[in-house]
Amino acid sequence: MSQKYKVILTVIGLSLISTFWILWSSFNPVNDKALVKFISVKEILDSNNIERVRIGGIVADSSIIVTPSNRMEVFFNIKEGASILPVRFVGARPDLFKHGAEVIVEGAYSNGSFNADMLQTKCASRYEGDLRDVSSYKLDEINI
Repeated sequence: MSQKYKVILTVIGLSLISTFWILWSSFNPVNDKALVKFISVKEILDSNNIERVRIGGIVADSSIIVTPSNRMEVFFNIKEGASILPVRFVGARPDLFKHGAEVIVEGAYSNGSFNADMLQTKCASRYEGDLRDVSSYKLDEINI
């Protein structure tokens, strides 16, 4: 067998192995957290969905309640339009978590409440500058 055919067979073999690996890892995730649907608050309230989902919305005013016995446990409501979803989260809360903050939670809905095991907040606009306006860069404040 000539060197040319060995190279061609090697390329074909590696291509088949790569294709098989991509298909296998796409359709057989390691756990149920790998592929999660993003749905709206209204959709979760209207359905009897018990699978793992991701939901975004705004923390409703005066809805954050931290459990006194377990400071890691927090209850709050997410609102999206007229829909309001009660959420329970146990874990470290992001610094920007507050009333009116935009959040994304991930978990499962059961018994009228969303049990979240992941909580993210959207970055505050005070950290964002207008990139088109060079005067907003404030390069003199950067310590090098």
